[in-house]
Amino acid sequence: MQKYLLNNIKISVLSIEELIFHLEKYLNTESSNEIITTFNLDFLRISEYDEQFREICKNSILNLPDGIGITSLLKLKYKVHVKRITGNDIFPIILRLAKKLNLKVAIVGGSELTSKKVNEKIINEINISKDNLLCLSPEQNFEFNKEKNNKVVTMVTEFKPDIVFAALGCPRQEKWLHKYISNFGSKLNVGIGATLDFYSGEKKRSPEIIQRIGLEWLWRLFQEPKRLFSRYVINDIPFYSKYTLEIILHKK
Repeated sequence: MQKYLLNNIKISVLSIEELIFHLEKYLNTESSNEIITTFNLDFLRISEYDEQFREICKNSILNLPDGIGITSLLKLKYKVHVKRITGNDIFPIILRLAKKLNLKVAIVGGSELTSKKVNEKIINEINISKDNLLCLSPEQNFEFNKEKNNKVVTMVTEFKPDIVFAALGCPRQEKWLHKYISNFGSKLNVGIGATLDFYSGEKKRSPEIIQRIGLEWLWRLFQEPKRLFSRYVINDIPFYSKYTLEIILHKK
């Protein structure tokens, strides 16, 4: 596994096979409180002005390159070919390892319908037992309400998970996991964004050819223009242009 710096954050570059090897190693150790991020361009942009979030990413055990924004910046800066690894990739991988190692999984986020579908799919397709799976669908922005947040934290803590997934969006999910990670005592903690929507079938992921050429973000923008226009067009594209220029000028 190689690691390359963007904004002083180590991005882990590895194959799926290497990823599975390292994940299983982490899950087989006694260590806990580790965070994994699927590090996309939005993560990089937010890390430039949000010091707490930047420190969380700097201390994560793995920051996986998610999206053409990150892989192309690594290629430009370090001349390395990087295969992206998304939340959609890592989620089923970790679930299968949880089944193999008989570990408990808690999943926080998604609508009630999405959470229900995810729960049923994991039980039926991954064959994780009901006793080893907790799927919670708290209200939007629950973590800003003390009573509602305490209820969710207590439910996860009492479940005693080995793995916690949070699908709350960046940087909320990473900050929430970091804040309560010692309560949970879980080995691995992963923010997975919109992964539950795709895993449940509530949203359709782009065709494989679109994924291969790095335009999945554009597919998502066409699907949800109102929600994603500000993120992709107003924030991420100008930031990407600025960051690209900085790398080019630094090389010169």
